[in-house]
This record gives sequence, structure tokens and C-alpha cells, in this order.
Amino acid sequence: MKIRKIFSDWSNVMLVLFVAVFLVQLSLGIQRTAFNNFANDIIGVTPSQLGYINAVREIPGLLTVVLIGLVSSLSQSVVVGICGMLIGIGLVWHGVSSTFAQLVGATLVFSIGFHMFYPMQASLVLSLADKGSKGRRMGQFGGAQAAASLAAIVIVYTLAEWLSGVLYYRIIFWAAAALAVFGGGLMLVKGRAGSPAEVSVARYVFRRKYMSFYVLRLLSASQRHVFNTFAVYLMVREFGITVQTVAILMAVSNAFAIYVRPAIGRLVDSWGTRATLVLGYSVGTATAITYAFVPYLFILYVAYCFDALVAGMETAINVHLDNIAPDSDVAPSLAMGGTINHILGLVIPVVGGTLWAAVGYQATFLMGAAVTLICVLYSTTLPGRGKTDAPAAD
Repeated sequence: MKIRKIFSDWSNVMLVLFVAVFLVQLSLGIQRTAFNNFANDIIGVTPSQLGYINAVREIPGLLTVVLIGLVSSLSQSVVVGICGMLIGIGLVWHGVSSTFAQLVGATLVFSIGFHMFYPMQASLVLSLADKGSKGRRMGQFGGAQAAASLAAIVIVYTLAEWLSGVLYYRIIFWAAAALAVFGGGLMLVKGRAGSPAEVSVARYVFRRKYMSFYVLRLLSASQRHVFNTFAVYLMVREFGITVQTVAILMAVSNAFAIYVRPAIGRLVDSWGTRATLVLGYSVGTATAITYAFVPYLFILYVAYCFDALVAGMETAINVHLDNIAPDSDVAPSLAMGGTINHILGLVIPVVGGTLWAAVGYQATFLMGAAVTLICVLYSTTLPGRGKTDAPAAD
């Protein structure tokens, strides 16, 4: 009954997008969960080669705004569909890869697809949602993505009980490819059929009046790269937790996020973006300080799960952009935000790792706490409400 109520006021294209996003996120979660073992056990990738693969993986992120510009004549729904197809092609290539060079090529195609997918699906959700419910819709999609990631962990580890070797990874990656292609195909059919999503993507947008969005993405990316790169590594290196514990911790975190991210969306709609961001980043500051100074694993596990709340601040940032920009500028501005995000993705991990080696892990997480505190302070300068922040009528 509750599920029926959630979807009762959704348009057909929103429902199709929801299914497509879930399927594509499920495929991405399968790749993310299985990739490191595949690279090590089957391809025999060395640590230096893994670093090169990750660098190649980030190149499309740096070029997100350029990639979106190349498909500017197409509708947003069609672009989302193409992204699903590219992800599927990359995953098929994963399944047949047997050399380092092949894996690099597969990673590049896969990365192009998912780096375009995230800003485009967010733009579509914002364009399809009614005024006053944009945060709630973004939160619901965030919860669906967390649920898909959790399901991916279960699938990968369950199949590992029955299969092994090259056959296991081929089945895993090809199944993930089929999910991504099916999700992309749904959006291609919906785009061709015509819908409110038939809005072409603007080519390039960089405007001074959107500077607050760019600053938020820059600051948010800085603290996210600290947490994403070093939080689990801290628990593995300093406290010796096993890979099984990491898997359980990731599963619990994703289960927590299923409920947290829709709640963040509701907060955005009822409180506005400013208050939501201040709350979220205040929690993030406390979380970083916990990583730096608390030596108790259980508390660190709790902090890792609460990090899902900080990750959910992307919903508030995207709604803030929608508040200050016309619909035609939202998609290319989200793409510009993705490019800004990945510029720091090449810098922050290096700085954090250097601090860790020179001073200790406490310095790395104190850097993260400092950046997150700056996020809090900057968020207080934002307007309380914008054109879509007014609560929707029931």
C-alpha cells in the first residue's frame, strides 16, 4: 500500500526513468563490487597498472561537459538511453578482456557511459518533478540507487558460492551488461515516443550567476574524495578488518541510504536547501573528526553509515541549481559540475595520501573536516528558498 502511494502521482516517463535508473545502477554496482578481484585474479593487474586504469576511468569525468555538448541535439531521455548502451558495451568488453590493454579499453567505454549518465538522469528527474517536490523525487531516486547497489553486492557474493574463475566473471559482467542495455533501451523507446522529457540538451553553459552551485560542487567534491578514498582504507590498514567485513559494512551502509536519501529529499522540500546543507555538512564535519580521533571500530562503523547522509547532500546541491537556473541550463550545468568534481578527484587523494605518509591519518581526516566545515559556512550564505523550494500542495 505504501509503495502504491509513493508512485500514485508519478507520470509514465518518470516511472520508466525510475526503472531504467535502478537497472543501470544495479549494473554499475555489480561492476564496482567485482572489478578489483577480476583485475587481480584474472588479468593479473599490478598496483601501478591499477593506478593507470583509475586515471583512465577519471578522464571522461573531467570531460563530462564536453561529452554532454557532443549530444546537445538529442533529447535528455535519448541521451540517458545512449548512456545505458555505452555502459553495456563496456561491461561486455569487461567479460571478454584477458589483457591489461583490453581492460583499459573496456574501462574507458564504460566510464564514458556512466559519467554522462549521472548528470543527465538528475536533470531529467528535476525537469519531470513538480514544483515543491523536486527534493523528494531526487531523494527517492537516490534511495533506489542505494537499493540497487545493495542488491548488486548480494548478487556478486551469492553467485561466487556457485561459480568461479573466468566463467564467473563473464556471467557477472554480461548479466550486468544486459541490465544496463535493457534500462537504456527503455529510455530510448520513451524518448522516441515523445514525452515531457523531450527537451534538448544545451551545449555549454558556464554563467557567473550559477557560481554558488559551482562552489558547492567544488567543496563537496573535496570532502567526498577524502571520505571515499580513505575511510575504508583506514579501517583496513589501521584496524585490520577483513574483506568480508568490508562487504557487510558496504551492505549496511547502502541499506541505511535507502531510507536516508529519500528523507533528505523531503527535508529539502520542507526546510529548503540552505538548512538541509548546513545540517548535512555539520554531520560530515563530526564524521571526519570521528575518523581522525576515535579508536573504536564500532563507532567508526557507525560513522561510515552516517556518511550516507553526507553523500546525500548532492540532492540538495542539485535542487539548489534548479532553483537558480532555467530548465534549459540545468543539464549542461550539472555536466559542468561533474567536470569541476573530477578536477579535484586527481588532486585530493594525492594530497590526502601525502599527509597520511608524512604526518599520519589524523591529518588526512582533519583536512576533510576542515573542508566540510567550509561547506557548512558557505551553505549559510545561500538563499533559504528558491523557485522550487515552496512545499507542494497535498
